[in-house]
Amino acid sequence: MEAVELGLREALFKDGRQLLEKLYSQPGLNVPGNASQPGEKCHAARAKDIHTLFGPIVVGRNYFYQPATHTGRCPLDQALGLVHSFSPALVRLAARAAAKEGYDSASDDLLAQAGVSLDGRQIQRLVNLVAPALATQLAAGSNMEKDPIPILYAEVDGTGVPMVAQELADRPGKQEDGSAKTREVKLGAIFTQTKTDEEGLPVRDHASTTYVGSFESAPDFGSRIRAEGLRRGLGRAAKVVFIGDGAPWIWELARVNFPATG
Repeated sequence: MEAVELGLREALFKDGRQLLEKLYSQPGLNVPGNASQPGEKCHAARAKDIHTLFGPIVVGRNYFYQPATHTGRCPLDQALGLVHSFSPALVRLAARAAAKEGYDSASDDLLAQAGVSLDGRQIQRLVNLVAPALATQLAAGSNMEKDPIPILYAEVDGTGVPMVAQELADRPGKQEDGSAKTREVKLGAIFTQTKTDEEGLPVRDHASTTYVGSFESAPDFGSRIRAEGLRRGLGRAAKVVFIGDGAPWIWELARVNFPATG
């Protein structure tokens, strides 16, 4: 039965690829800006390899070149929201898998579960491409919920991450010669609690945790984790609890950014 199901999936993927190619290559497709502007030269049916949830497809689309500025544009690429040569749906799926499992594990699971072949390095590059835009959206977004939060938690820690030599140049470390093998990445989590278990112990709300992380200095990271707290409803929390170990920088961060914590 497994062979039948996998064979059927591949057949459906093949049909899906053919349908997508026909859809995006049809002459009458309404694409914003798909006409020559003054001075532009149009190269019709310029081939483009696109990676989709169904596998790779080839699409012919208009490419407009402006000789005066030596620039070009492909309106269909922009209309489809391509990330380089990858469809938005594929990028979202890959990024979601990588967030839970890491790049190499995500690659294995995407192939086994979705029939999508992307190696770990490809997934890493895609995440790096879309992460800045996502961070901007999160920073600009606001928490529309107005219900009060009984307890909001902020947790901060730091850990060393092995780095390549050029990232460690001139950085002091704990090695005998004073050099470093790692850089400290600072990590933070924001989550909420609205109930306790049968013994009265606090229970973290399901799927309430969001994370931030960076190589920033402690003051800059403090601003980052506070901003995430505000986005999550820090101002509506009846009580704020800060969790950290004994590192002095963590408690200075808490004093400055979460002064009313318990």
